Order: sequence, then structure tokens, then C-alpha cells
Amino acid sequence: MAWYEWLAILGGLAGLAGGTAALAAFMRLRRTQRTLARTAQLRRDSGQIDRVAVVANPSKNGYADFKRAAHAMCDELGLGAPLWLETTIESPGGAQAARAAMEPGVRTVVAAGGDGTVRAVAEGLSGTGVPMGIVPLGTANLLARNLKLPLVSNREALEVALTGNRRLIDVGRLSAWTAQGEMVVDHETFLVISGLGFDAAMVSGADSALKRRLGWPAYFISGFNHLADKPVRVRFHGDHGVKAVLARSVMFGNCGLLPARLNLVPDADLADGKLDLAMVETRHGLVGWAALAFQVVLHSVGIRFTPAWASGRMIYRQAQSFRVACETEQLIQIDGELVGRAAGMHAWVEHLALCVRVAS
Repeated sequence: MAWYEWLAILGGLAGLAGGTAALAAFMRLRRTQRTLARTAQLRRDSGQIDRVAVVANPSKNGYADFKRAAHAMCDELGLGAPLWLETTIESPGGAQAARAAMEPGVRTVVAAGGDGTVRAVAEGLSGTGVPMGIVPLGTANLLARNLKLPLVSNREALEVALTGNRRLIDVGRLSAWTAQGEMVVDHETFLVISGLGFDAAMVSGADSALKRRLGWPAYFISGFNHLADKPVRVRFHGDHGVKAVLARSVMFGNCGLLPARLNLVPDADLADGKLDLAMVETRHGLVGWAALAFQVVLHSVGIRFTPAWASGRMIYRQAQSFRVACETEQLIQIDGELVGRAAGMHAWVEHLALCVRVAS
């Protein structure tokens, strides 16, 4: 067969693949349109008038397009114009969410932004029973990943945020104080993971410009700069007594799925009423870190293998609350946000305190 005949065959196959992908995208769009039309008709038939509030971070990329899409979808659903509340540096979303929950007729509050915005909105809605929808516009979008929400298409995320099923999840709380007993944070909300040591140093060192260009891999690049940081002696108290360890990092997990499908806390459950304490131990330099990374990958695919002789490993404990004391003050982070240095921490969980919208 001549070369141009092979070229024609390859071109035909490429065209067929492209056409198949385009047809699949069109069918998804048609299904979404039919779902929205049915929902809007049901609301009109029942005389139900719901309002939607949106708490949005205007600094995120694609914000203008998202705002137009949100207004258009609310119109398609017969909801009218949403109550639109933008976040600021001074007010990252908690006050706006609390205000929205008190507005007459508001049945859903949508958090549109990164993990910081989602956490702030959750703080304002916790205990109210008003469901929170999520449109992930951030770098890591950790809670959205753990809830298996759409991460790429704003329209698909909006559909879930406005029409998805309700689900109750746990809310983590954290108080932390300095060596002198001064409060760093008090009853602060977290939804995914809070912790001290290596993970907080990695968050602190992540370059903002690199995060905008690369997204979540910027955190892993930052982590390489802290592999040689010294471990800290930690005493923790949970349901099973007191234990002292020499750890690189101590984390409290409400859920544990990270980007690249890595599951840092594989037993964590968003609705079990427990926190999962995860401690990082490594020895022998890069060998220990390599062993730890291998263990995390195995755990992420469901293989639980943690030999006692391993030079790097994760140690897990479960409890409703934990207290931790460090011999020196350490950086602490809450859901990927650096909040200061502390020598002591108290973390606990409020069972099923937050209602969220998830895919049906």
C-alpha cells in the first residue's frame, strides 16, 4: 500500500475519533439541557420559588465567564437572578454565607472559588441546614475532589451545585496556640486536612506565580525544598492515651484524597464522626522519603503495606478529637492555607454539621 493511502487511512481514523468525541460532548450537553428543562418545569408546576445565593471570589481566572454562566443557568431553572456576594481579603466568605442563609427563600448557597472560599462559606453555613454547592475555581480544589464533583466544566459544576442531591458531612475544628499560650486560631473550620510541620512548610513555600502557571504541582515542587527539614518531637493524646513520636508532619484528616489521585488518609470518611491522625516518619534522607512516597501510592490504590522496618512510613490513628504538643513552634496549615506557628493544637469533629450538594 502506498504511503499516501496509509496517510488517508490515518486521517480518516483521526477524523472518526474527533467526530466521536464531538458527538459525545454534544450528547452530554443535550442531557444537561433536558435535565435543566425538566427541573424548571417541575418548579413552575409546583409554584415553588427558590432563591440561590452565590459567594464568589472575583480574583479567580475565568470569573466573568462563570458569572455569566451562573446567571444563565439560574434563568433556565426559573430561579431568577441569584443573590451575588463577592469575597474580599478582609471578608473571605463566611460573613457573606451567613447573611445569605438568613435571606428569605434562599435554598442553596454556592461557593465559587478555591479551598479558602469553600472553607469560609462552610464556616458560615455550618449548622444552618442550608446546602452548600461548590464550583471549584482554585488550584487544588480538595473538598470538590473528595466529593467527586466536576473539576473542569463550570457548567457541569453549576448543575450539581444547583440541582444535586443533599448530603451531610462532618466539619473539622481546630484551635492552636503558641508556646506562650497565645491563641493562633480558635475553633477554626477545616474540611479536608489541617496539620503542622512538612505539609505546612510545603504550603508556605509554594510560589504564587508558579501556582497560577502549573496549578497543584507547584506544591510538590515546594516540598523538595523542605525534605531536609528536621523532624519535631510531638506528644499526641487521643482516645487511646498519650504517645510521643519524632515526626516530620502531623495532620488531622476529615478526608484525604489529593490531586493525582493520591490518598494521604485512606481510612478518612467525611461522615463517620471521626478524625484521622496521620503522622509522617522518615529516616535516612531521600531513602526514607522514597519509601514514604511508595507507601502513599500503594495506599492510594487500595494496597495496605506498612512494614515496621520501613525507613519512611505513615502512622494512622482515629478519634473524635486529638490534642498535640510540640517541643518547638511549627508552621500550621488549614486546608492548604498557612495560618501561623503553634506549639499546641486541639482538633475535633462536628458530626454531620454541613449540608452539601453532590451529584446524583
